[in-house]
This record gives sequence, structure tokens and C-alpha cells, in this order.
Amino acid sequence: MPATRPARVAIVQRALRRYRAGFFDALRDDLAADEIELLLFHSTRQGEEDSRDDALDVPWAQHLERRVVRVGGRHLVWQPLVRDLRTADLVIVEQAAQLALNYRLLARQALGGPRVAFWGHGRSFATNPSVVGERAKSGISTRAHWWFAHTSLSADVVADLGFDRDRITTVNNAIDTTALQRELGEVTDLELRELRDRLGLGPGPIGLFLGNLRAEKRLDVLVTASDRIRAAGLGFELLVIGHGPEAASVAAAARDRAWLHDLGPRFGRDRAQFLALADLLLVPASVGLVVLDSFAAGAPLITSRAGGHGPEIAYLRHRENGVLIEDGTDPDRYARAVIEVIEDEALQQRLRAGCSADTARYSIEAMAARFAAGVRSALAAPRRDRRV
Repeated sequence: MPATRPARVAIVQRALRRYRAGFFDALRDDLAADEIELLLFHSTRQGEEDSRDDALDVPWAQHLERRVVRVGGRHLVWQPLVRDLRTADLVIVEQAAQLALNYRLLARQALGGPRVAFWGHGRSFATNPSVVGERAKSGISTRAHWWFAHTSLSADVVADLGFDRDRITTVNNAIDTTALQRELGEVTDLELRELRDRLGLGPGPIGLFLGNLRAEKRLDVLVTASDRIRAAGLGFELLVIGHGPEAASVAAAARDRAWLHDLGPRFGRDRAQFLALADLLLVPASVGLVVLDSFAAGAPLITSRAGGHGPEIAYLRHRENGVLIEDGTDPDRYARAVIEVIEDEALQQRLRAGCSADTARYSIEAMAARFAAGVRSALAAPRRDRRV
């Protein structure tokens, strides 16, 4: 009898980013222990939305060409349905309504082709999502064989769409906190003193904004609140790391405020130095994986409850490992929350202890193990009734 070939699982991504460093390798190694072959496809390219300097190189991944096509009033991203995707046992794709490949794979699944799993948020967590896009997304989301939900919040969203809970794996979306903690541990006191001297920082508390400079993160609120914090006489200074559409506004604010330091994008150990320097992470709205930067650095995050956050907001526990104010549009309220943490040493210690305790829980290693368990379950599960 011919030998049975190992099961083959394919993951398709539009682009590979630095925050996924270590994940795909760990997942491949975990699955290989059960003779499950992992294939990784992506369409990372420089230019357009991929112009950021944070592309991830995974040597064993395969590149797919892509193009954007207009269909009616919408734009779809086209990627080729290559042979390895047609013959895989399970194909895991991003939950995105504009990915034309998803519809082709779902059609093949209905005809007995490779089973399809979605990986994503469950819905858009943006403040003003596209109504048409969300309808299309929810319309196809229940047609999958399996679901890999970013967080427990995402899993609830998918279940509310009517998808079987026993076919949802909550992966606890993460970054490589192990590597980040190692980089943070390598930062010396001398380096921090030199960094303070180079930036002209005083001895007071340091707030750090880290992320894409987009309007929905309410950088306007952060700057105005920081004026209030500075006026409180605490010697507060603000560092801003990132790039994006609001870069010019941040630069203009920094020109008028010697204590506001516009540092542009930073990566790797350079970025870790600033995280080690920070006392608090300050992002008024729309937070995502920066929650895990906060945990790893022991720099509590202060944000708001109503802020268009990603599903990773589920990791933040008010006054245990971070602070969630009610209104992210009120600079005075935000400033008061920051000042309270700065002045309350016992609260600071409790928040830092919570950050430390949760770092291991949300790690790349734990995420890869959860994901691999979900893959095994998806491969073992019978096909869903096509009428569902």
C-alpha cells in the first residue's frame, strides 16, 4: 500500500509583519511533531500600504503576486489560487471581505475541496467601519470549517454570528514578548542615562505613545492632556514613537513643546530602549497589540473604554494591569487618570505586578501552541453540513 502523505496546512497572509516574528516558525515546529506540514503564503511588497519598514522575512514562506481589482464600487485584492492551495487539507485565510481568494476557496470547499478556516477579529473594531464590508464579512464568516479567533472577545463575536463554538479556537493574539523581554533586560542603566541626556530629559516621569500615528488614536487628546499633566508640576515628558497620517501634527506639536519628543518609527533594540525608559504607555484610543508591549515593559497602559480598540483590549483589566477611563475624548479626564497613577505609588506597583503576571500568558509560544491545537482539531473534525 502507498504511504499516506502527511497532512498539509496552508496559511495565506496579505503581508508578513515584524510583530509576527517567531510565530510561524514556532507553529511549524509544533505541527511537524505530528507530521503536519505547514505552508505559508504571503504577498508582502514595498510601496502603497506596505511602505512601512516593518516587513518580516520568513525564508521558507512562498510569495504570491497580488493586484487590486475594482468590482462595482469596491476594491478586491486578487491573489492566485496556486496548486499547493488547491491540494492542501486545510487553508487558513484572513477574515477580510476584500480578499477575492477567500471566495474561491469557499466555493471549492463546498464542492469537496480543501477545508477553509478564518483567522481574525470576527468583525471590524474600527470606530466607523464600512457597512458594506461588514455585511460581506459576516455573510461569509459562518461558511468556514473552523475559526481561529484573535481573543475571547473575537470568539464571542463569531459565536454571535451563529458559528459553532466548538469549532472556534481562541489563539490569544500575541507578539514575541520573550524576545522583547530579553531586549529590555539587555538595556543597561548607563544606556538609559545616556538616552535621557541625549534627549534632554529631566528626572520626572516619562509617558510613551507607541503605534501608528492615526487620528482614531486621538493624539489630539493626548497632546492636550499632556499639557495639563505638564502644568501639574510633575516634570512629565512625552515620547512619541510611530509613523502615519498624523506625523505632521505631532511634529508641529513638538516644535512648541520642548518636553514633547517626536522620535519617528523605531524597531528592535532601539525601540526596546525607549520602552525601558517609559513609566507609562499612553494611547487614548484604538489600542491593539501595544497592550503586550505594556505588559513586557512593566509600563502600565492608560486608555479609554470607548475607543475603537482591537480585540486585544480584552487583555486589559482596569486598575489591575492598566487603566481604562470612560471617555477617551476628554483630555481633562485623561490627564487626571495619568496624574493619579504618577502620584499613587501603591497603584503603580499593583499595575506593574499585573503587567508582569500577564506577560507569559500572552506570548508567541502560548499563541503557537493554541493555534497548533486548533489546527489538529480542525483536521480531525468532520466537514460541516453544506447547508449551514
